[in-house]
Amino acid sequence: MSLAVIILAAGKGVRMNSQLPKVLHPILKKPMLHYVLETAQKMEPEKIVLVLGYDSELVKEEVSDYPVETVIQEPQLGTGHAVLCCEDSFRDFSGDILILSGDVPAISFFSLREFTDSHVKNGVDLSLMSTLVEEPDGYGRVLRNADGEVLRVVEDKDATADEKKENEINAGVYCVNSSFLWESLGGLSSENSQGEYYLPGIVDLCVSRKRRLLAFSLADPKEVSGVNSREQLGEAEKTMRQAINRRHMENGVTIEDPETTYISDSVSIGRDTTVCPNTYIYGETSIGEGCRIGPSVYIEDSRIGNNVEIRFSSYLTGCEVENGVVMGPFCHLRPEARIKDGAKIGNFVEIKKSEIGVGSKVPHLSYVGDADIGDGVNIGAGTITCNYDGVNKHRTVVEDRAFIGSDTMLVAPIRVGKDATTAAGSTITKDVSPGALAIERAGQKEITGWAERKGVKKRRS
Repeated sequence: MSLAVIILAAGKGVRMNSQLPKVLHPILKKPMLHYVLETAQKMEPEKIVLVLGYDSELVKEEVSDYPVETVIQEPQLGTGHAVLCCEDSFRDFSGDILILSGDVPAISFFSLREFTDSHVKNGVDLSLMSTLVEEPDGYGRVLRNADGEVLRVVEDKDATADEKKENEINAGVYCVNSSFLWESLGGLSSENSQGEYYLPGIVDLCVSRKRRLLAFSLADPKEVSGVNSREQLGEAEKTMRQAINRRHMENGVTIEDPETTYISDSVSIGRDTTVCPNTYIYGETSIGEGCRIGPSVYIEDSRIGNNVEIRFSSYLTGCEVENGVVMGPFCHLRPEARIKDGAKIGNFVEIKKSEIGVGSKVPHLSYVGDADIGDGVNIGAGTITCNYDGVNKHRTVVEDRAFIGSDTMLVAPIRVGKDATTAAGSTITKDVSPGALAIERAGQKEITGWAERKGVKKRRS
């Protein structure tokens, strides 16, 4: 089957009460339009054409990484007119066109594949997707005759009181033979309450012209719930989040509280990993097997190995954590941090653009930035790599098995050699030789009678 896709994404979304185009509002940190585009790509169509309108340049920028062609609907005269704007893009195409909406992000590839397969198998000119809902207000109704054949689709605003009682709604998803599509769009009328050219009007034309029509009933109405308000945006995110969490649990992941766990659809998690409550895992993140994540952990665009423990309230972005690492609570890994096998990153530690070697420890209260820390190193509490001179960043190198005493300031650029030690409370500004002890301290002074003098002064005041 030759297949192409049109995605309607021209609307502003007035009910969203936002300057941002409706289709760019995020679900699990990704614009809802991206979900529709990615599902469409899985259909392996010959082309995807995206219809834009409100703030089209911004939407174009957001979809620049996708292989799509864009057309502009101006002025915006309804969904039928939006599809008609694509006609020039299909001059050389002969096949079926799948029509989707950019504000229906939960539609699944499996449902669309079943829908298009049914369209081809039955050899029809037009297939529309419908579903049954308990509260159909706001949706177009699918009207049938006594034999169950589709007569027409009527928009909610144009429906009579009796027609509004019907609970089979039009999902706004169509698969249409291209020649019939362009033929029928030319016959649409704008004589309705909105004065627009409604795309569902092609159903009426299909019936009146005795062309072959199929209504495909979708079992789960949540897949085709449109997003027209902030409330519906929240409902769509909940639907998609539940589906994602369910998939991970079916694959052997324990999610202790799915209602408080947020995972992007692009995340992969190995079996026998446990995700604790109030955890957020976004972007291109992969987590290995046998890990324990959380509670209250945030991870984005990071790679986590096997048997890793990331404890309470840790925050990771753009980093890599190898196998057997223990981290947190309250640690922060910033982009380009790499933690190698068996290392330990403790509480209130921040690491940026640095590598922590095999089995090394940064147990607590330290900042490591722009540094290369070797294997078997111990970084004492309160250590800081002073990497910024006000103009440029400089690197710190700590070689294997070095011992950095508590409250050491390592003023970069600097190198601490293998098996070297820095004394607690030192500010190290020069390279330290392998095996050496570096001490930088002012001489200790003692003023006798200090407590008594303080007491006298206090009494006088």
